Amino acid sequence: MNDILDITWLLPVFLYAETHYRFRYFWSYLRKKEPEIIADAPHRIEPGNDIPLLMLVKDAHQYPCSLLQVTISGSQNGRTLFQKKLLTRPVTIKKRWWWTVSHIPTRGMLGWVTLDVQFEIESGNGRRIYHNDNYRSSSQKPLEIFVPDSPLPKLPGLHLGDVHVHSSYTNDQVEYGAPLEPSVTLSKAIGLSFFCVTDHSYDLDDEVSDYLRNDLLLPKWKALLQEVAFINRSNRKHKIIFGEEVSCRNSRGENIHFLLYGKNKFVPGSGDSAERWLRNRSEYSARDVLAERGTGKAVAAHPQEHVPLLQKLLLGRGAWTRADLQLAGLTGTQFLNGQLGDGFERGKKEWVRLLLSGIRILALAGNDAHGNFNRFRQIGIPFLRIAEHDRQIFGRMRTGLFLESSPSEKSIFSALQKGNVIISDGPVATFSAVNDLGATAVLGESIVGGMLSLHVTALSSDEFGAIRSVRIYCGLIGRNREELIYLEKNVGSLHFDRSMRFKFLQAGYLRMEVITSPQTSFDKKPHFSLTNPVWFTCGSEPKKSPSEEGLKTIRILSRSSASGARDSKPF
Repeated sequence: MNDILDITWLLPVFLYAETHYRFRYFWSYLRKKEPEIIADAPHRIEPGNDIPLLMLVKDAHQYPCSLLQVTISGSQNGRTLFQKKLLTRPVTIKKRWWWTVSHIPTRGMLGWVTLDVQFEIESGNGRRIYHNDNYRSSSQKPLEIFVPDSPLPKLPGLHLGDVHVHSSYTNDQVEYGAPLEPSVTLSKAIGLSFFCVTDHSYDLDDEVSDYLRNDLLLPKWKALLQEVAFINRSNRKHKIIFGEEVSCRNSRGENIHFLLYGKNKFVPGSGDSAERWLRNRSEYSARDVLAERGTGKAVAAHPQEHVPLLQKLLLGRGAWTRADLQLAGLTGTQFLNGQLGDGFERGKKEWVRLLLSGIRILALAGNDAHGNFNRFRQIGIPFLRIAEHDRQIFGRMRTGLFLESSPSEKSIFSALQKGNVIISDGPVATFSAVNDLGATAVLGESIVGGMLSLHVTALSSDEFGAIRSVRIYCGLIGRNREELIYLEKNVGSLHFDRSMRFKFLQAGYLRMEVITSPQTSFDKKPHFSLTNPVWFTCGSEPKKSPSEEGLKTIRILSRSSASGARDSKPF
């Protein structure tokens, strides 16, 4: 590729920031003759775990350096807890990728802990000292980790994970992710059982040593496949699901992204790679991708997130249309993407529309994290400034799968197939439905019978706060909106368990949402859980017995039905 025509420098990106590339003849304040150096750690850890501190050095093959000393200082509430020097002698680094994980004991720690990582290096620029990263214009502020007194809330059989994660195989002119092996270490410390590695299709077809050139033999794709298999053999209780984030065309010809899981055939997609000047038409349409996916799972990635104007104009990027989301064979929609913003609300609204039309599509959650375990670092103003915030953090938004066995590709795919899935950023919830013949349906399943008994369970922790509200929504197929048929306000406890009965005279589905109280959570924000639906169809209507006089009947939902509440945006 002729880099004089490259437009990537115009675009904001959402990952560890690659600072060595620059547009030809264009000055870069961020560029310097040093490797990128980053310290990272999980945003939270499970009780009893050490804090795994990742120290990453990239591009030292171009800019060798000596790491003279690393000093870690821990503090809490302004009080110094410890100061520790890690090196007994200098380390010379000349590799493209160099990393190490240091484990910080947490005995006696509870609540927010601050880690300041001081790097002392020697390179062509002489001796320098950096704190937490060596990006010009970054805050270099310490890392903040929450150490709770209780684990992530989990119900029997529930395993939590992140379905949209980038690794070091995503590596190009402006961005890169974290290596897989330390990602597993930090993922387990957070309390996750799995994550899906979904590197960009336009990065996986590059040469190993040159992201500006493609290689038809796909060495990066093959290396990623082999590394995932190797790591999974070494981890019985934690799994990486192999995947790819494919750029393809929506029904309007704009570039959108697909998450493909569990396939061993590469699907090309380079339309929005910025590798071809004003040639941004992806190889495949969304329909084509579904035809190419084989037996794997296909998920719409961040379908309704806002697309910046420059990305629309120069990369041809757009959003998933309603027609795209209705394509047969689509497994799910990952409309929770790192934050509860407008993209989440728009994506949830489209998901509900699909459910009301009878389309069974899963709600999934991920973070689109490229490393970013503690703090999001990106290029803010191209070549001039690093921007930072607390969105797109690995493992913060979670997909929960109810597995029949320990985590494996088979058990994870089985849960995705059945739809026994929730999304959450803290509390967890589920419910089951039982008809009058004793048949039971859990999330994702169908049940026959207009008379249903529901058993509802929700669980939170001191970290995420007491449960504030529990909502059950009913959607009747063919209607244009859902109704809130059950609302429990001001629950005020960490555990909710309730049974109830409803009568339905038309086919539809039920789903559940739980919100916690911000006043009692660790970050003074509300946290939530949302379930996928249980579907029901109605058989012949049984005669009404005297014991059913007070039964809630859902016939034609109207403003006056249910509990009178119409709130469909509790977040």
